[in-house]
Amino acid sequence: MNPFEEAKWNFWQALYLILLVYIIEFAVGWMRTIENLGFLKGYIRYLEIGFGDALLFFAALFVFTKIRRITAQDLGLGNFNWKSLLAGLIGGIFLFFVVGLLGNLAVDYLGAPVPQSFALVVAGADSIWQALPLVLLGGVIVPLKEELIFRALIYPPLRRGYGKALGMLYTALFFGLLHFDLIRFIPLLVGGIVLTWLYERTKCLWTSVIAHGVWNILMVILMWWQRG
Repeated sequence: MNPFEEAKWNFWQALYLILLVYIIEFAVGWMRTIENLGFLKGYIRYLEIGFGDALLFFAALFVFTKIRRITAQDLGLGNFNWKSLLAGLIGGIFLFFVVGLLGNLAVDYLGAPVPQSFALVVAGADSIWQALPLVLLGGVIVPLKEELIFRALIYPPLRRGYGKALGMLYTALFFGLLHFDLIRFIPLLVGGIVLTWLYERTKCLWTSVIAHGVWNILMVILMWWQRG
């Protein structure tokens, strides 16, 4: 089954779903800057919002799939095999090094960006037990959520409308822009292109989820190591 050619939704429906989640999060105050991320109170608040955001999106996606009669296979959540696993692992390691290199170049030319909230909360974690929930959030929950958004929902209608190459580029542009980070935009754009290419190549969303997760987990390990 080809999840790209049989999508039961269009780009605007996917975009409205994402905007709805953002509007709800803004209304409940989840879009505000979290203070004291280096302390326990900020750490707990970060986890509350992080897991709450994922739960909200998964609930919204569940309702959306029921209304549109979308199956797991339509979202690319089928066809998983050892080749998908291997491609995801290799892709994640590749992203870690390549995007990291591009990030360092961006810092050299554009200056150091404001530290991300995730980096601050990792730096403030006092023990491995505090780091583990962050690994779960950053290495499993967030990659699954973001791959469902950008690769499963956004890419197929863009691919139908503009073809493979432009579909990948536009999907990656959304991926970079919605991280709201100007200095890291180019590295994120490249990362988005690689993740979309992996999905296109394998037609299995789990490949890009695994690659995204490995990329993030390696980043967490690096940040944890650098903190000391």
